[in-house]
Amino acid sequence: MKKAKDVEDLAGRLAAAAATPLIAPASPAPSPKAARERPAKPKKKQRSLSVFLRVPHDLHERLEAEAIARTKRTGRGVTIQQIILEKAARPE
Repeated sequence: MKKAKDVEDLAGRLAAAAATPLIAPASPAPSPKAARERPAKPKKKQRSLSVFLRVPHDLHERLEAEAIARTKRTGRGVTIQQIILEKAARPE
């Protein structure tokens, strides 16, 4: 078997590499006190809710036909949900 060359040098380089961090820390983290000094952003009030509806098949077909017709007429995508919301918002 051949005798290894530069074993001591390799061992020194490996030890030095193991001692250094792989990624240098970016910057020290701000203290909790500094975080509290920033003005807090006002929370937005959510003004809508998710609602899931199961409409009868015949009603769904009518709404779908209306959405398709309006999409073709306006050139913009109109969904069944938009049609339902418009109809629900109309005063009787």
